[in-house]
Amino acid sequence: MSSPLSNQVEQALAELERQKAAIDEIQGGLHTVYSTVTAKNRAVAVTVDSRGAVTAIKFPTSAYRSMAGPELGELLVDTIEAARGEAMARTVAAFESMLPAGLPMIDLLTGGGDPEHGPLPMDRLLTEMFRTAGPDDDEPTPTPTPTPSAGAH
Repeated sequence: MSSPLSNQVEQALAELERQKAAIDEIQGGLHTVYSTVTAKNRAVAVTVDSRGAVTAIKFPTSAYRSMAGPELGELLVDTIEAARGEAMARTVAAFESMLPAGLPMIDLLTGGGDPEHGPLPMDRLLTEMFRTAGPDDDEPTPTPTPTPSAGAH
């Protein structure tokens, strides 16, 4: 007969496995998610991946040709930020089902919850979220012991 503690440990391990499988599924899906935002004047369209990295900039019309350099630059920055915001919202939505109720993940990403320290860098946060630990990641890496050469005394 198994003890109540043993049953609790088994249940906790089973829940951990379910959560890890769910996170792996979400993570796999995010690698194929892209957000594209087109400027209101249709002069530029920007695509970013789920981490907010710019993957494409396109000029769907020739409207950009009549724009002054600073105006086009500002439009690019605004469109990139809008695409990143959309990507962040989609990433947060994908993970919300896994988070404890009330955890303000969007605030963690944007700094909305801590104006003194600002946002966590999205790439760092997502890298940490997506990092998968291997079986020996908790073990210290052994330092190789140098072997004496045949001619050394």
